[in-house]
Amino acid sequence: MADISTAVCGGMFDSTSVEETVNGFPRGNKAVDAAFFAKMIESFYRDGVLGDSFGITPAGGMAVTVGAGIGWIRGYMAWLKENLTLTLTPGSWKILLRLNLAVGEFTVTATEGDAVNTELIRDLVLGEITLPANVSEITAAMIADTRTDRVKCGIVTSTVDALSAVETAQNANSLGGVPADGYLKRSGGIMTGSLTAAKDNTGKLTVRNIGYGSELPDTLADGDLFILLQ
Repeated sequence: MADISTAVCGGMFDSTSVEETVNGFPRGNKAVDAAFFAKMIESFYRDGVLGDSFGITPAGGMAVTVGAGIGWIRGYMAWLKENLTLTLTPGSWKILLRLNLAVGEFTVTATEGDAVNTELIRDLVLGEITLPANVSEITAAMIADTRTDRVKCGIVTSTVDALSAVETAQNANSLGGVPADGYLKRSGGIMTGSLTAAKDNTGKLTVRNIGYGSELPDTLADGDLFILLQ
């Protein structure tokens, strides 16, 4: 019986012919676009900011400074090369790193509206700032840093970062630099409190039965850890 094959999008491959010439540059029949590279990068890195990038601090008066740094959204990289100063008015503000695929650009945006997550626009909430009506100067206490909130923003990690710190899946004292007693146990998608890890023969707390995937299991036994790949 003959093979039955269906083409699947993939790459990168050497082109075998030139389809067209654009501004003097040839485009081969195996060429891929920016969206292809972004999808490839997105499969390795989750959305978020890199390290301590985009930190928000008071800049005197009604101004704040957004620190320089790098962020990743949907496989596209944002690079704020220099610190940015924003001047605000009284109100409740969100400071966003926004990817707009409709125009192919990143912006740092201050808004009193909601963060957006659509096919073309994706926001990371870097911080939230509440300014009373009579305020004349922004203080650090008025700024809520949301960069480590995985729902609102998050810190860039790769799908293999966490596993790199694990000596064996059956005897892990830490995962991604986080000690075992710092993990949270899940039941489905709900956090149920601190994970009570089993002790190994050294008396140290350990995590056992580490699994990963794109969907959370319905239940997790004590000591089990599940890495949700997004």
